[in-house]
Amino acid sequence: MIIYHDINEVNISNPVVTIGFFDGVHLGHSAIMDTVKRHAIGYNRQSLLITFWPHPRKVLHNDDQKLKLLSTLNEKQQLIFEKGIDAVLVIEFTPEFAKTPALSFIEDYLVRKLKPSAIVLGYNHAFGYKGQGNYNLLKQHEDRFGYRATQVSPVSVDGLNISSTKIREALNLGNLQHANTMLGRQYSITGTIEGGQQVGRAIGFPTANINPSEAFKQVPANGVYAVWVRYEGTSYPAMLNIGIRPTLGDGLERTIEAHIIGFSKNIYNEEITVQFAEKIRDEQKFDSLDSLKEQLKVDKKNAVKLLNAHSNAS
Repeated sequence: MIIYHDINEVNISNPVVTIGFFDGVHLGHSAIMDTVKRHAIGYNRQSLLITFWPHPRKVLHNDDQKLKLLSTLNEKQQLIFEKGIDAVLVIEFTPEFAKTPALSFIEDYLVRKLKPSAIVLGYNHAFGYKGQGNYNLLKQHEDRFGYRATQVSPVSVDGLNISSTKIREALNLGNLQHANTMLGRQYSITGTIEGGQQVGRAIGFPTANINPSEAFKQVPANGVYAVWVRYEGTSYPAMLNIGIRPTLGDGLERTIEAHIIGFSKNIYNEEITVQFAEKIRDEQKFDSLDSLKEQLKVDKKNAVKLLNAHSNAS
């Protein structure tokens, strides 16, 4: 897959194009990309996905502390690559770009510079100044500009249309099953292992303290989870705690700690990826370290049981 960061450098003739932020690259996004690939085959053209970075809300509303994302730019590009798209154009989203009228975006960006054979759009995607552009505008001008516009219907789970917002909401509730179903894979976070207080090691459950690589990455709700830890291409079963460690800490700092089952390597300062399979229980405060230790034994058994019930994500 080719990645462009300048529309003037795109070297594809009459591509089949789609546009969107595609945070998380969930099953709804997959349906859009499948449609793009079918059209590309039909037109005997290549597929081009146009996305933006950073997120428009971070630029226009300055709420970068509030908005958390399901995927980093690198993660998003890798997921799109796995879907079989030929090329990605990443447009830098700036306050100036946000002022582009919707029709000007179609004419000046898409038609004049890319000459698309077809444009595929998700059912709810809006573009251009104040989001005034949509599928209807594309359809209205398709004969004038010589492309064919196609709209992709929403994909639903349990009667609800899949969206990145709904996945974020599910993660905030610790509902990994619902979030993973909408994603079509296990949600993941990549981070670096840092040194901790070694309390876990003292009670027989050494943990890897994970510092996420990106501060804006969505972290699931506080609780104990059954996860896979990927390190140097291998997945290891683990149980992971997200929270304030009420039994051990001062209740001020939120941490992410994984006990990797049957793993003894020193991996400080190394990078790992955590793939969330299922939530085991809520975080809770125990009366003593012995009580905590007994609960961790139960958590470990439950984690192994749950992970055995889930396929190990590749």
